[in-house]
Amino acid sequence: MKVLDDRGTTTTEYALTTLAAATLAGLLLTFVAGGWVEQQLQKVLRLALDLPW
Repeated sequence: MKVLDDRGTTTTEYALTTLAAATLAGLLLTFVAGGWVEQQLQKVLRLALDLPW
């Protein structure tokens, strides 16, 4: 089957890319807001501040 008219292909690609980016942003926001990331960052900072300089 030969596609003779591919108008709208770019628009569809942009729409799917935007949807994927928004989905990833939502997941990242949920992940960061969950508190686990904050706890891990606090652990890293505590370890870094406890190192003997």
